[in-house]
Amino acid sequence: MTIWMNVRNLQRAMDKGIPRLIIIYGLCVLSIAGPCLAVALASSRISLRQQQDRAETIAADILRRALRVSAQTRASFAALRRSPDGIVCSESHIELMRQIVVKSYLLLDVGIARDDQLLCSSFGKKPVNIGSPSYLSATGNLIRNNVGHPMLLDGKMLIITEATSGVSVEIHEDTILDVSPVDSGLVIGLVGWSKRHIMMRRGDFDFNRIRGPDSEFDGFSYDGRSLIAWKRSTNADFAAVVVVGSSEILASWRQVAWMIAPLGILTCLSLLFVVRQFVRQQASLPTRIKRGLEREQFFLVYQPIVELATGRTVGAEALVRWRLDDGDLIGPDIFIPEAERHHLIEKITERVITLFERDAAGLLTRNPDIFIALNFSAEDLCSSDLCFRLRQCISRMGIQPGQLHVEATERVFINHERVNQNLKALNVEGIPTAIDDFGTGYSSLAYLTSLQVNCLKIDKAFIDTIGMESVTSHVVNHIIEMAKSLNLEMVAEGVEAEQQAIYLREHGVKFAQGWLFSKPLSIEQFTHRVGETGESK
Repeated sequence: MTIWMNVRNLQRAMDKGIPRLIIIYGLCVLSIAGPCLAVALASSRISLRQQQDRAETIAADILRRALRVSAQTRASFAALRRSPDGIVCSESHIELMRQIVVKSYLLLDVGIARDDQLLCSSFGKKPVNIGSPSYLSATGNLIRNNVGHPMLLDGKMLIITEATSGVSVEIHEDTILDVSPVDSGLVIGLVGWSKRHIMMRRGDFDFNRIRGPDSEFDGFSYDGRSLIAWKRSTNADFAAVVVVGSSEILASWRQVAWMIAPLGILTCLSLLFVVRQFVRQQASLPTRIKRGLEREQFFLVYQPIVELATGRTVGAEALVRWRLDDGDLIGPDIFIPEAERHHLIEKITERVITLFERDAAGLLTRNPDIFIALNFSAEDLCSSDLCFRLRQCISRMGIQPGQLHVEATERVFINHERVNQNLKALNVEGIPTAIDDFGTGYSSLAYLTSLQVNCLKIDKAFIDTIGMESVTSHVVNHIIEMAKSLNLEMVAEGVEAEQQAIYLREHGVKFAQGWLFSKPLSIEQFTHRVGETGESK
């Protein structure tokens, strides 16, 4: 439905003079480029969201393991601050270390460090050089990262030493940073948060690029190259950080793009189909209009016009419709502008007059107080023989001139002088005239004082604002007052609610039409509504 509404908008654009080829070429480009761009943007957004979720999940898992290690580290510090026999690195002290290691399954080893050496550990009393500390943490612990171990040939350790007692714990990186092989392409790390010191990491990344405020305990950022997610401990000065690099993001984007590409292709094909149908319709419509006239595919329906004070039917507006041989209807908003553009509108008007004579002659002769309003185009109202054609029509039907009303939209009155000559001639003949859809066209209100018209038909767009808080809700009052000051009759179009009818009646509008009273009717239905007795109801 939306696509076809857009096609109709394009039709209106053509009516305003926008070159047809530009619109068609533009549609083709948009039909191809639009879905491709949409797929690319959607893939980017979806892949970034997936990678953010992935990074946050891994960071949360790393932080959870780091907190468990931290808890066991604090317990080890408390237990080893004093040797059972008061002698540092005694046999009883080392035995206590072994017991702690057995209980603390996340710690690789515990021991006592002094002067850049591990004096003893659960492995025994054998000094090992562990190098100088990397930094002093905010909690007063000495941190040594990336430390080798004589019994660990393929791994690195993190050594945390309590500065006051020298009690140290050794932690294997895998205990905290072990991830699935699927995530091996990510940069992961445990970082001292306050100063961005690296405790342990896998992969190369400048962790100083993290821009999270100290008040936040988790977050993420994307700088166009890398997506960074972090989860920070609430009671310790460290955070788990996961970095998804551009290669991972690109691989995810490609995967998502392949998944939603069929939808983009389907959308592209659908749009191209609509463009093709639109082009075919526009290319062939004038020919089809001619064929439709030859095959008598055009017909009239009648929208009743009622007197608001009594509900009495006083007349109707004749609306032209086009039904193809297969039963499909083509709306007047499509074929009327095309007929005007290709100078076929006079042929349609001739058909409308013929249908009007055939449909309404009997009804109008039996009901002299009923009128039918016909719509005319700018080309019709500028025609020099308009009055003659209508006079002949009235004569053939045997009706009164006042039973045929002439309507035209505001844009018809752009050619003010030529149209006004015909309006004067119609008034001389006794044929009433009305401006249809008043308030939406191009004519100036100043023209009304010189135009020979009898009635204003207030457009539905303004009727819809009655009872609503709208910026245009006051316009209908101005139109009503202006029509009163010029002694013009008024017909409200598109009345659909009782509240609107009451408002219009109270403000002096005598006549109305719309679905509140009746939908457009066939001539048989309208005749039945009026009644064969000649009395309107």
